Amino acid sequence: MSKIQLQLIRHQTADGLPYGHLRIHLPSLDGIIEPEDLKGLKLPEGILSSQGVVIEGRGPIWLYGYLVHECHATAWVGCYDPRLEGAVVVETHTRQVSVGSIVQLTLPH
Repeated sequence: MSKIQLQLIRHQTADGLPYGHLRIHLPSLDGIIEPEDLKGLKLPEGILSSQGVVIEGRGPIWLYGYLVHECHATAWVGCYDPRLEGAVVVETHTRQVSVGSIVQLTLPH
């Protein structure tokens, strides 16, 4: 079993903007991963470059950095922040959203 599991969920923002929700799951009992666990890590199939991606889940900052880089080819990338009840857009290639904006959403089940 991989120490890092990624699940892609089709979802939409509170405003109806479709995006891919990329959920991080660290299945080990302690939830600890090491940098070498990035080797061979692949994004799930089905990420659409025409839509944004929101990354959500517990993980170290370097995992988020890696995933933002890997999702670069999508329309935009946001990182979910539960305190804001939305995702902060950290990268964009579209006029739909801007860097630093908060995309309001509820977490998919």
